[in-house]
Amino acid sequence: MSLTDFVANPEVREKIDDNFPNEGQRASNPLKTECQTDNYSTIGTAFDYLLRFWLRREVPEVYTKDWVANAGLSAATLIPEADIHEYEQVVKTAEKRVDEFLERGELTNSLIESAIDLARIDVIYRAKILPDNLGKYEQDDIDDLRMLITLAADSGVFSGEEAYLNPIFGFSSRLVGGADCDVILDGTLIDIKATKHETFKVSYWRQLVGYLVLADIHQSLHDQGVYEELSESAEDEFRELQEIEEFGVYYARHGEFSSVSSNAVYNSEEYTLFKKWFVRTALDMNAVPDKPRTTIREEIL
Repeated sequence: MSLTDFVANPEVREKIDDNFPNEGQRASNPLKTECQTDNYSTIGTAFDYLLRFWLRREVPEVYTKDWVANAGLSAATLIPEADIHEYEQVVKTAEKRVDEFLERGELTNSLIESAIDLARIDVIYRAKILPDNLGKYEQDDIDDLRMLITLAADSGVFSGEEAYLNPIFGFSSRLVGGADCDVILDGTLIDIKATKHETFKVSYWRQLVGYLVLADIHQSLHDQGVYEELSESAEDEFRELQEIEEFGVYYARHGEFSSVSSNAVYNSEEYTLFKKWFVRTALDMNAVPDKPRTTIREEIL
């Protein structure tokens, strides 16, 4: 289970809808760039990678974590027919190209190609499917990704001083079997969608409400000193995050961010009871490891 699965559960879905009706607004900008191929999922993930590379260069203070592609390498070792050497070379090449980008600031076709290949290797981890098209690219996809980055840069949405890239929420993420959002930038949680549709779907809203609850639990555990004795190797997972003041969806093909104040959730009369219900329900539904389960019960319930 993941946060996506958890908030899609009928009981959870209904509870969120009853307590926190969707306040998200659809994109008002016209569509500025359409998908050029039918490689929708790959391009969406590749854009996530490219945006993270770009933010590392543009934002003064950036906290990041290991690429999902590296988890894909680990997953590939369990598949007999996997060409581990090829996948490792793809990741090493991507690391080299990212270093060159951070030094020079030139968004080369090669870097975009690496982002596409990293997205393909991600699938090994997410779906246990081996890629058969590494090193093969369509120029339309490269052009599409370059335009998406240009729109992000021109939007002003990603200007800031401190960014957390794909942050996770310590013990609280284990409540739902794993959760990481796209970006937290200067107190704004940003979920990135590379869809052509401008609708702020209720499924987006539920996911975002889930992130806010997990972030709040994570901060509470930090305040109570729960993570102080954990090893430095776990720093990325248990790092303290910014207080979230706004949250919303960045429509990558519209170059627009639709945001909502976190007060819509945190200042609601129903929030305290909902958070406890959220925790109890997640503990009942998910096989949470003993230490996080005990800690969360003691500190949150």
